[in-house]
Amino acid sequence: MDMKWSDITPILEKAAGVALPLVGTALGGPAGGTVGGLLASLFGCENKPDALAAAIQTDPQAALKMKQFELDHELDLQKLILQGEQMRLADVASARQREVDVTKATGKRDVNLYLLAWIMVMGFFCLVALLVFKEIPKDSNGVVYLLFGTLATSFGCVIQYFFGSSKSSSDKTALLAQAQPIKGV
Repeated sequence: MDMKWSDITPILEKAAGVALPLVGTALGGPAGGTVGGLLASLFGCENKPDALAAAIQTDPQAALKMKQFELDHELDLQKLILQGEQMRLADVASARQREVDVTKATGKRDVNLYLLAWIMVMGFFCLVALLVFKEIPKDSNGVVYLLFGTLATSFGCVIQYFFGSSKSSSDKTALLAQAQPIKGV
């Protein structure tokens, strides 16, 4: 199984003997490949997570190199982390704006969004109840737990979408309720 750049963080921190918060956060975000490439060049290895992990584990100077890297590139790492967070927030804003645009264009909310959200929430709680009150046959464990993981992730996404930024979300909901539908569309 191939490693991802975010998988390197524990290896880095173990080798360094200290937390590397900027490097670890940057590796786990959208700029992970860029930061990983810089670290690969620092250790003189191939630009792949597996190769970097091996190089770090065999380099006796790894701790010093990584701490120096984080200190030398502190501002750049902070900028990369900030850009990743801005991308995430733009994605959230885009989803919210879609709902406003659909409501303005059609004069009503998109019921499919709410229907799908309710199905995910009800499915999650039904499966939780099933897992608590029923014994699952041993040969079905894998499938049921896979379904549970999928529904738990979906449930989290629904909660995040509707309640993630509660103040701005409630403000947008209030504005949306006051919006006049566009006539003639």
